[in-house]
Amino acid sequence: SDPTKVVQGLRDDKRKPMSLMADTTTANAQVRTLSETVRLDARTKLLNPKFYEGMLSTGYEGVREIQKRLRNTMGWSATAGEVDNFVFEDANSVFIEDAEMQQRLLDTNPNAFRD
Repeated sequence: SDPTKVVQGLRDDKRKPMSLMADTTTANAQVRTLSETVRLDARTKLLNPKFYEGMLSTGYEGVREIQKRLRNTMGWSATAGEVDNFVFEDANSVFIEDAEMQQRLLDTNPNAFRD
């Protein structure tokens, strides 16, 4: 369960606390909200053609990495409600509605695609 929901229930004002994440992927570390972090990851990784094509080119493990990122995004949505709809709409367009992409994923790693 989402700890922010627990804290929200305990607060007198019932406001949800802000979820912050430290981005230490570069030398210039930044603190971002959870929703900003999810949007950034979606744009730079999950929905970025350079990223997912690179992952696909590595084979089985690359497809597993795409699946892992999508599953984590779904987890943030389910537990914290911090994922914009465009992330799921675009992921659906890229990975599910595109028959050619769907087949590539199935051929490379059928278990990851089904998950």
